[in-house]
Amino acid sequence: MKALMKVLLLGGTRDAINIAHSLLALNESGETHIELIYSIAGIVRQPTISCSIHTGGFSQFSTGATSNRSQQGMKRFIQQNDIDKVVDATHPYAITISTNASVVCERLNIPLFKYVRPPWLVTDKDQWITVNNWTEAKKAMHPFKRPFVTIGRIANQDINAIPEHQFWTLRSAIEESQTHDQYCLIKAVGPYTEEQETELLKTHLIDVIVCKNSGGSAVDGKLSAARKLNLPVIMLSRPEADKAYGNLFDNECSLIKSIR
Repeated sequence: MKALMKVLLLGGTRDAINIAHSLLALNESGETHIELIYSIAGIVRQPTISCSIHTGGFSQFSTGATSNRSQQGMKRFIQQNDIDKVVDATHPYAITISTNASVVCERLNIPLFKYVRPPWLVTDKDQWITVNNWTEAKKAMHPFKRPFVTIGRIANQDINAIPEHQFWTLRSAIEESQTHDQYCLIKAVGPYTEEQETELLKTHLIDVIVCKNSGGSAVDGKLSAARKLNLPVIMLSRPEADKAYGNLFDNECSLIKSIR
């Protein structure tokens, strides 16, 4: 029998679930013997995977005073569970946990496999306004009246400072739906089809879309709808991790081949 390999998979994305199923399939084929722990924040929904699932982050494992409880907690979790390899398949904008994984794995000399979903690429049919952060996005939004904002909690924190001439439509997988004088918050979890997004944009009289360059097919329906309706898109560029360590992949199959 092949030696046991204990793998910690940092998830929370559809890519991570696909990778988890692929790793577990290696056990069925007899190619290797993997004990998988799937880690997720647990804010939105629990995945259906035949392995141990850890929820709630790593700060809970931190002990004593430290400047970074998440890093210390992740280090203790990896050590206590005798993890051999770590796979980071978190969201492209989840920079904090990716940076923590790089720092911790390098300190422990543990192999790190980072999956980065390929970004969307602008076409000649798109009207992208590229910005680097939320502050720049708000400036780019100023000429518009009814933006559709889909960048997560950072935008929701500004709903009490919306310019008088604007009405925001926001979408969140976490917060409950609500409507106020200057915004409408819709609770929903993707994927979303082009037809669904087109209907939403028409219903809410959207004149610009604000989103992250998440890549993938789960939420790209809004880009197709934007092309169809000839709407501009304010696109937040992907941030770069503070720490670069490990093996980088933009293909799930290549990652699986390298880890086994």
